[in-house]
Amino acid sequence: MALELHVAIASVALIASPVLASGVGPEVDHEITGEVADEIRALRGEIAELRRESDAGWLTERRSNEIRGVVNDVLADASSRASLQDSGATAGWNKGFFLASPDGRFKLKVGGQVQVRWVLNSAADQPTAYGFENRRTKLSFSGNVFDKSWTYKVKGGFSRAGGLFRLEEAWVQKKLENGLAIKVGQFKAPWMREELVSSSRQLTVERSIVNEYFNQGYAQGIQVGYEAEDFRVSAWTGDGIGSRGFGPARTNSQNTTWDQTSTNYSFAARAEFKLSGEWSQFKDFSSARGSDSGMMFGVAGVTQRANQNIGAAEGTKVYGVTGDFTWDLSGASLFVSGVWTNVDQPGAQSTNPWGVTIQGGYFVTETVEAFARYEYMDYDPPTSSDIARFDGFTVGGNWFINKSVKFTADFTYNFASLATGAFVASSAGFRTDDPGQDGQWAIRAQLQLLF
Repeated sequence: MALELHVAIASVALIASPVLASGVGPEVDHEITGEVADEIRALRGEIAELRRESDAGWLTERRSNEIRGVVNDVLADASSRASLQDSGATAGWNKGFFLASPDGRFKLKVGGQVQVRWVLNSAADQPTAYGFENRRTKLSFSGNVFDKSWTYKVKGGFSRAGGLFRLEEAWVQKKLENGLAIKVGQFKAPWMREELVSSSRQLTVERSIVNEYFNQGYAQGIQVGYEAEDFRVSAWTGDGIGSRGFGPARTNSQNTTWDQTSTNYSFAARAEFKLSGEWSQFKDFSSARGSDSGMMFGVAGVTQRANQNIGAAEGTKVYGVTGDFTWDLSGASLFVSGVWTNVDQPGAQSTNPWGVTIQGGYFVTETVEAFARYEYMDYDPPTSSDIARFDGFTVGGNWFINKSVKFTADFTYNFASLATGAFVASSAGFRTDDPGQDGQWAIRAQLQLLF
């Protein structure tokens, strides 16, 4: 509006200047002409300035419209992309990374475990040995499909020597009504409780030597389970359990084909009785301050017979029993376990290896837990002698840096001898003693990270 007004004034002035000039004298005419000319020049300058401001405003408005259009286009594109999703998937971290549908019918959880360990070993008349190892490096995938009753898990680990990736678990489970469940694939049979507790949730750096001798490891088969409020039971049958305590009847069915089965039969069953607490708290051997107290008793049995695929040990039969007691005390814990097997090989003397384990932990602070363990094992080989025993203790502590990182250090000492004929557990940091020597010990330190 201001621009149009100035233009009108300037036009009137330009038109009026000749008329004014013709009706006055020369002196007056000169003065009027000069004043008008000055005013015209001033008006022209103002007009030019107003034009520049107007142009700048027009450009700014145009740019604003362009930016607004770009923003609208981006929002429209985002909206169209979101509309392509099936109601919008969810993702995040909850004790592991996961992807899931909003209704929970489909879920994939990705997890992993890293255990970096340093071991120092001292054995009589032998050089001191020490070094690092990646004790465990694992990846796992688990979840459910179509509904929460269909669950699955696939887990593998990199070998300590060579780093090759090997399948450990691969199973599918269907939960039925009234607490029943059917599980098929490769997993750990229901036998030793210490083995059924994850390696990431142990009290000490490693499971006991008794467990390492009698444990079930991974095996292929099918399991039927039932869980009630205070009682649960599992029954399994499969291609064979690779426990060292089974002697010649030992056969590891992990990652084998159907025609490599080395047993005529292999059965295992386990029952657990919860005297107090919740089932979920018995997934580990620690009891943090402020956690619930709980008590559980378990018992299990196995039987197995080797077939022709095992060679000279064909027909070897084994059966065994184990019992355990777990007590969580809200800041302290206690675990007691015993195991016994009978191995009967045709044409040879039967053997009865057995062992006991007692361990406990106590939280000295909110994040630091002290522990101790005593274990005794008699391997009972055909030529029994005092050397075929483990009789030792372990002491140490855990530092729970956070929920995913834990540092553990311990010291293990064996009063007996691990000379030739005894079971030597590398996981304990031990090696074979020279004949007549005993008193071997080891120090282990381990950092564990879960993701």
